[in-house]
Amino acid sequence: MKAHIKTNAPGEQAPPTLFKTAFLSLALIIVAGCGGGGGGETAPAGVSAPPAAQSQQPAANSFAVTSDGYGMENSTYLSSTKSALGIVLRGAIASGMTDPNFKTVSRIDIASGAAIAPETTYSLGAGGNVFPGSVYFFNGRQSTLLRTIGGSITFSSYGSNPGDRISGSYSAVVEDGNDPAGASYTIAASFDFATDSNAPVTPAPASMAVSAQPSYQAFCASCHALGSYDQTVAGASDLSLKGGRLNGSFSAHPAHQGITLTASETSNLKVLLNSN
Repeated sequence: MKAHIKTNAPGEQAPPTLFKTAFLSLALIIVAGCGGGGGGETAPAGVSAPPAAQSQQPAANSFAVTSDGYGMENSTYLSSTKSALGIVLRGAIASGMTDPNFKTVSRIDIASGAAIAPETTYSLGAGGNVFPGSVYFFNGRQSTLLRTIGGSITFSSYGSNPGDRISGSYSAVVEDGNDPAGASYTIAASFDFATDSNAPVTPAPASMAVSAQPSYQAFCASCHALGSYDQTVAGASDLSLKGGRLNGSFSAHPAHQGITLTASETSNLKVLLNSN
């Protein structure tokens, strides 16, 4: 029986280079109200360059996933934007801020005026010292029904002025709304952004989804379909957004359908399935 998972149309459309502040604020309100990934996410407006007085600060931004039970794609572009509603730190798949195919992978929203204290741990769930903001996961799609339900985030440095560093790490517990069983996964990452800055990740990371395509063709395509990527098998079960389930399928002995995957093949396949 072929599984059907309904999602919003994939992709995020990049707007013109400059939004009016009011429009950007409205967009952020709409997204923030969608429960951590339930609604569309558009590319940010252009950001201003840091003042000359702060030009001695490093311009490079960094974002590194340190643990991923779900299967997130590598970001190729990083941006930190500020509006009247707060600061948004994005890891995205894009060539620039005006890329028409700009797709957000993950996002950290910090509320305007938030009193972030360095070396302080904040809760990403209910109770405790609750983070004055949100951590979202889109994985390059407009909506993946991923919802952050727990975990923590810690800042090693924080400044809200242009050029200030916002650095730290998080370990987020994410619930997969596409899974009837309500499976949850942990995604951990470290980050270091300069406020009001944006640039490509260099050197550009390899796409894990592209790397997984030969494995999918060799081990999966004969029995399964995969969203818009592979619709050729009539009646085949669709693996779209089911990457997290590979953890169980290939941990059993004997392996699924006699197939054995390496750890690298499994990680890459999870990303391919979750991004299609």
